[in-house]
Amino acid sequence: MSTVEKIVAYAQEHQNEYLDVLEKTVNFESYIYGAKEIKDRCGFYLEERFQKLGFETWHVDGGESGTHICGKLGDGSKKIFLLGHYDTVFPTGTTKERPFRIQEDKAYGPGIFDMKGGIVNFYMAVKALKELNCLPNDTQLTFFFSCDEEGGSVTSKHIIEEMAKEADVCLCAEPGHKGEGYITIERYGRDVITVEAKGVAAHAGNNPQQNPLVELSRQALYIQENCRDDNMLYASIVSFHGGEPGPTAATPESGYFIVDIRYRGQERGKKAAEIYGNLKPTIEGVELKVLGGVEKPALVQGDFSKEAIERTVAIIKEMGYEFRPVCLGGGSDGNFTSGVGCPTIDGLGPNGEFLHNPKEYILITTIPQRVGLVAELIRTL
Repeated sequence: MSTVEKIVAYAQEHQNEYLDVLEKTVNFESYIYGAKEIKDRCGFYLEERFQKLGFETWHVDGGESGTHICGKLGDGSKKIFLLGHYDTVFPTGTTKERPFRIQEDKAYGPGIFDMKGGIVNFYMAVKALKELNCLPNDTQLTFFFSCDEEGGSVTSKHIIEEMAKEADVCLCAEPGHKGEGYITIERYGRDVITVEAKGVAAHAGNNPQQNPLVELSRQALYIQENCRDDNMLYASIVSFHGGEPGPTAATPESGYFIVDIRYRGQERGKKAAEIYGNLKPTIEGVELKVLGGVEKPALVQGDFSKEAIERTVAIIKEMGYEFRPVCLGGGSDGNFTSGVGCPTIDGLGPNGEFLHNPKEYILITTIPQRVGLVAELIRTL
């Protein structure tokens, strides 16, 4: 029996333990905008689990967002960074309405797929390696479990980047898609910008010439039309603001709109930045200001990640599955680690479906192979 087969067998034998830890993790509520003291209960529970595996742990204060949980195991030269988040999009009180439950081959609960199940994957993978005496002595494991990923990683982004710079590879526990053999090989980057215009407030009946809303409309169309490369680059105007909510006989002095721009690959991101960074007013006397920029760089694979990708493909094939790479429009904290040149394997959470949806679930039957994949990556990268 190969090592990966032993790990999968271990995960099968300890599946009830996995589900017990997962149930507790899911039922500890951790709404991204919920009360810090409630959310911290989830983070501290996970911290306790990893402490029992021998991890030295510490906290980073995320302010009102909660507490980021960090850990380290071993002092080897091979440095592997485990990255996840325990916050969810589900408001506090959701688990009272629909707590963790199992129905046939599926487990349900708020945040189970995105991404509490992924963190439990890490836990069981390390536990299996330790108890099977398969964790290499030359390995140093670090982890960072964020409390604010769903809110844009405002307090965690720079910490993640710094930890990734010290690592040889990053494993990210985002959802693993519906079926065996899947990983997220690539993610779109995301820029969020606000375009402000200041003109002259005027009487609507006197044909005002410096209406900021007219200027903003033109700029919105310009960005939408030029930040476009089929499905590889696109811009969405997500909100438009200015003037009174009802009919008035006045045009406002100022207004603004917000744009969400998605792009595959850094070159398209540079193209978008050049477009919105060089906006010029079309109406004399109107002032323009562009705020914001890169929220998450694109997660890309290159020469720096070739070895990690090849190893991932080999493990999946050794386990008897087809390698199924996925590119997603949504970002993750793995975008940050890739952005600083750390080889990043994303989408290593359990298989399932419907993230951010009340129907969210994971496939129980695929838990052993997902734990096996994570463990074997830790063991052999």
